[in-house]
Amino acid sequence: MAEWLISVSSGTFVHGDLVKFTMKNLIGYAPALIAFLAMFVGLLGPGRSADRTGFRAITPFGWASCAIAAASLCVAVYVQHTKNKELAAALASKQQMQTAVFRELQASLDSMRDVLRHAALMPYVTNAEKADGVPAELPYKKYAQSRKAWDIDLRSEEATQVLERLYVSPTARLKAPYIPVSVPFGTDTRTSMRIIAEESAAAARRVETGIQKYAAIGLTPEMIAAGSELVTAPFLKHLISLRENWASRSEMEDSQSARTLNFRFLNSGMTGGYTKDYLEFVERLDRFSILLAGERK
Repeated sequence: MAEWLISVSSGTFVHGDLVKFTMKNLIGYAPALIAFLAMFVGLLGPGRSADRTGFRAITPFGWASCAIAAASLCVAVYVQHTKNKELAAALASKQQMQTAVFRELQASLDSMRDVLRHAALMPYVTNAEKADGVPAELPYKKYAQSRKAWDIDLRSEEATQVLERLYVSPTARLKAPYIPVSVPFGTDTRTSMRIIAEESAAAARRVETGIQKYAAIGLTPEMIAAGSELVTAPFLKHLISLRENWASRSEMEDSQSARTLNFRFLNSGMTGGYTKDYLEFVERLDRFSILLAGERK
């Protein structure tokens, strides 16, 4: 699981922008340097007396040419220096904005992971029904020791087995408040189904809006493609539609029992809600997260 742990200086330039910055520097100074060299050429011609040597050979016209050329060079250097400072400030501002965008997108990905971790903990922290085969004790060894939600491996066999045997209903909710770092949304008073559906939808909107809003200021084509694949993932649509799917199946079968309806988190017969869809979604999450983290190196 990729985490955003890499920090960079806010003034660091993107490599491509740094190359452009250097080239503009050189080109900006070129006219003034040419004019200054032309002054020396002038000193070898009409600005220099043929019957004298050294500095005494330079005529008043030559000294005037030299003064004009030197003044021109100084002004050009000052103007270019000012432009360079403005350009450097713009590049630094762009990098700061990119960093903020990446953090915002990464926070949305973390929220999606928290939704899945909340579901993986539901048999142990909510009143949700469980199918046969769910371990009586927490099966996540690293999490059991640390009590940090990010230590739950969403790809693990333990997580998928729990999610395949978890019944989801509109009445399932936390048994008590929990520290959010241990149980995602641990102080939330909403039902777990609402948390899963609403937080998934909110995170998807943030990712989609971020891509549309900031595509032109630092998101690579690979990032845009990965983000688009994520927000269109069948499993994400399944999470967002949980309540609607429950209402439809409950009305059709005239039951309010998740067990009777066989309304499981995974493999309950709903489009996009199978184990393979879940694992594909986690893969897309990690791929997008890795791209964001790699861009900040």
